[in-house]
Amino acid sequence: MIARRGLSAGAPAVAAASGLVLLAAHPPVGWWWLTFAHPPLLIAALWLAATADEGPGRWRPFGLGAVAGLVAFGPMLSWLIAPAGYVGWGLLVGVQAVWMGLLALLLSRFLDHRLLPVIAAIGWTAIDAWRAIFPLNGFEWGAIAYAHVDASWMLPMARVVGGRGITLIVALVGVAAAVAARQTVRQIRGRGDRSIEDALTGTTLPLGLMVGGLLVSILITIEAPPTEGTLDVLVVQGNDIRHWEDPVPDPPTTITTNLRDETLAAIGDGPPPDLTVWPESSIDRDLTTERGANLRSLVDEAAGVAGEMVAGATMDGPDPAANRFIAALQFDGDAQEVDRYVKRRLVPFGEYIPARELLDWFPPLEQVPRDAISGSGPQQLSTAQQVRLAVIICFETLFTDIWRTNILTGDDPAQLVLSLTNDASFRDSAEPAQHLAQVQLRAVETGRWVVHASIAGGSAFVDPAGNAHDVTPLFAVDSIRRDLPLAAGQTPYLATGDILGWTARIAVLGLAALAWIGGRRPDETSDAAGSGPPG
Repeated sequence: MIARRGLSAGAPAVAAASGLVLLAAHPPVGWWWLTFAHPPLLIAALWLAATADEGPGRWRPFGLGAVAGLVAFGPMLSWLIAPAGYVGWGLLVGVQAVWMGLLALLLSRFLDHRLLPVIAAIGWTAIDAWRAIFPLNGFEWGAIAYAHVDASWMLPMARVVGGRGITLIVALVGVAAAVAARQTVRQIRGRGDRSIEDALTGTTLPLGLMVGGLLVSILITIEAPPTEGTLDVLVVQGNDIRHWEDPVPDPPTTITTNLRDETLAAIGDGPPPDLTVWPESSIDRDLTTERGANLRSLVDEAAGVAGEMVAGATMDGPDPAANRFIAALQFDGDAQEVDRYVKRRLVPFGEYIPARELLDWFPPLEQVPRDAISGSGPQQLSTAQQVRLAVIICFETLFTDIWRTNILTGDDPAQLVLSLTNDASFRDSAEPAQHLAQVQLRAVETGRWVVHASIAGGSAFVDPAGNAHDVTPLFAVDSIRRDLPLAAGQTPYLATGDILGWTARIAVLGLAALAWIGGRRPDETSDAAGSGPPG
């Protein structure tokens, strides 16, 4: 009885360790290889709970998964406290913890199934895929795949199967290793007169799955698409205002002035770039209004020397007091607006308030006095040199469907991607690095150079191998410039889309039906796996 109580008490600690390694795999620590420990540690916590309780219980697995989620996402998303308060942070962390709880609850029904590694791989992939679309617009922050953008051998496979493929293989390999280790210990202890070799025959399947997964991660790789021509791109960031320490009376004017000054200084007497990029929120007042007149003169001066320019801007909506557009404006060499892209995927409670008429009484929502209106559909911009550009604005970096449709709309795919963002609200946190990791993965998936322009730091040029070049410091006026190769082809993932994600979403529903509508229960084990809770 005492031993069982010890196992029961140890399960939450092991679940917390599962969350901790997922946290440490992402920036600011960035030990990507720890992702391989995240799934097996959660499985181990479920095994401990099942052993202690002679069955995992109805809701305890959910609680263990929630513990892992809270430990991982609580600190990972702590940058949200500054702009959204503890309530907003707590709600978002709670949603992520619920997803982890549901995953653990599902896996608890298959703990001794001989195909547990496969089921776990489907489960982790599906939960990330579901997090990407629900609730509201979805929020797939902290996915396993994002941790693999620096130095992981698995990253190139994203050109074929996307980041979901990385998540699937990591979960498969990690859980298969855990199952093999568990079965080895159990079968050696209970082998009796059998030789060790005979006793270990039951480990063949999990070891095969582990080795097979590793081989797949190495073999399913292809080169990035070829390139044809280059574009000389200048990125300027202009927000050096540490607003939580030393606020200024007129941030929009200060920031746009900084951008104008840095643009002029970066170009100097030399040749202008082909394209100058200003980040999201560079122009934070509608240039066509009296309030935006002073910004208009600054933009005109910069655009006059910048070659062509794309700048992140806020524009008034049909009812200026109630709504707005978040856009990227394209200016020609004469400082005339020639095109624009309007952000399509908006941040709930950050850029618009769902059901505002019911929630307007809540004081923190006063920070969002106007609802942003989403763009009508995918769009490309085209330069005077006929270079096709796809634009991604801030939160849209999370969504592969936005990337694909913005790149593929039109007669030919976009050759270069501009990612404009404003991370200033998150202060000196890991958020810009976590955000950049998403861009690095998307660059590999799409096979394109990405210009990541951040208003307050962390700007970079990201190549199709996922490497970030010329990363700028936080809260410093700065600029970077580089000739960027232009993509002349597509990756398989760009051409086919998130097939693995949709397959996993459907498959996990089937597993749930199998588990809860007369399917396998925890005590219905497989002899081939050396079934039954360990004694």
